Amino acid sequence: MAEKLVHFPWLHPKLAQGALPDGVVFFDPGVDMATDRARWRPAELPCSPAEVRGLLRSFMEFGERFPRASDMKAYQAVGLENFYTDTTMDIRSQLTGAQRPEPEAEDPLRQAQVLLAMALYREEQFVAMCEQEGRFEAARDGFAAVLGLDDEETFAELGVTDEALFPRACAELPWKSLLPSLLRFLTPGARLFVSDPDVVRELAALDFVFSPCGQDSDQMCCLLDEDGLARICGSRVALPEPLTIVAPSLQP
Repeated sequence: MAEKLVHFPWLHPKLAQGALPDGVVFFDPGVDMATDRARWRPAELPCSPAEVRGLLRSFMEFGERFPRASDMKAYQAVGLENFYTDTTMDIRSQLTGAQRPEPEAEDPLRQAQVLLAMALYREEQFVAMCEQEGRFEAARDGFAAVLGLDDEETFAELGVTDEALFPRACAELPWKSLLPSLLRFLTPGARLFVSDPDVVRELAALDFVFSPCGQDSDQMCCLLDEDGLARICGSRVALPEPLTIVAPSLQP
């Protein structure tokens, strides 16, 4: 049986770049989505799609209480387990007399699934923004007109790159801390496929060395051990065996 090849770090199929190898699947944290790409939903996910939708609604209602991202720093410092406190879920439990689980009793798999579902939600918002490319192009043309650029001049010639004008997933979306959550659901022997060249460059900057996966392979591989995982996400997670990361050979 072929080893499972899971796209990483993006869960949204529209964030994949270039041609994908046969068999690549996108991790599905229990969020239904219309797509022609193959998605993989582990059978051991603790929350049903309906529960995930409810948790995301509660999270959004909670987030609306903070007009500035900096206002949430105190909550971020104590961790996800306190997300439930003061949300509509907690209020509902108080009204009904239901006992809210203590933080230490929270299911780690449940927390991991919610974190991944939140990541997919952020990616959906990012994709929706990028799909307004026509508006961005019109805005760039408007900027050029205001600056008096003619048809032969470009922003690049003035030192303004497309990266400065258009958002990039690698720069805009927090992905490094999600790997421990994803690892909780990967099957033994599963590998991660990275199609985003920006992510590959970040991994290379962290001293991960990519080499051909095989003698005639058109893909590059590197092994991720516990020390490597700590370099990516800033925390140590036990790995039963090194994890293989795969990338297209044309990327650095």
